[in-house]
Amino acid sequence: MFDIHTVEPQLNILRNLLPTSAYSLIGDRIHTLVMESHSSLTLGLVFSLAITMWSATASSRAMLSALNITYHTKETRGFLSFQCLAFGTTLMGVLGACLTLALMVAAPAIADYLPHYLEYLGIDFNHIPPGLHFLVEKGTPMMVHWLAPAIMLLFVFTAMTVLYRIAPCRDWTLWRLIFPGALVATLLWVVTSLGFSWYVAHFASYSATYGPLGAVAAVMMWLFVSAYVVLFGGVINSELEERARRKYIRAEKGLSTEAASDKDTET
Repeated sequence: MFDIHTVEPQLNILRNLLPTSAYSLIGDRIHTLVMESHSSLTLGLVFSLAITMWSATASSRAMLSALNITYHTKETRGFLSFQCLAFGTTLMGVLGACLTLALMVAAPAIADYLPHYLEYLGIDFNHIPPGLHFLVEKGTPMMVHWLAPAIMLLFVFTAMTVLYRIAPCRDWTLWRLIFPGALVATLLWVVTSLGFSWYVAHFASYSATYGPLGAVAAVMMWLFVSAYVVLFGGVINSELEERARRKYIRAEKGLSTEAASDKDTET
């Protein structure tokens, strides 16, 4: 069972990436979940989650359509296939984000209680070598401190890569043509998140404009900015794929011309 002292240091990682109101909204929800006891899901909760997920796919459908425009392609997939892809994209995104946050919370908890785990296994923490003692007491928490943001960045990069691979309706692509845009989008997402958080903290006043819904408006604006970052990465990959396609076509034409010349020479 995690406690506030375990969760709070990891939430501080998100403090600079999210607007203050958005961070408060998400932090309050996580604190509530951590303090509450485990309970089984009821049928009503499952039904509500299903409706919410289906409604959330509207943003995924819009993103899929926008990436088709970015890649200069037309949507030829069937209605059911397109809807399933949008729902699957939303589901994987939510599950991935939840697992990433859970790991960010679980990793420091394991590091903090590692000596107790060793004692539970019958290993006396006071009698282990000094080097191992330092690794368990100091090295592991330090590693976890750097591991949490690395996991978050790895998740964002993986999500970008998979999205650029399956979202546009095209026949072929190469992974090496996807990685550059995914990498640029990931780094740009970090920069824009930090910049937007600073902007909201020093200039924007969503609470004064929207009242109690200020946090929700800040989160929506942050997602809006993030969507533009995703599309920018798609533009980069689209140009790389177009150049690779033109190069391949020129190579094919060159081979065809050379083969025709050889045939005429033989004749």
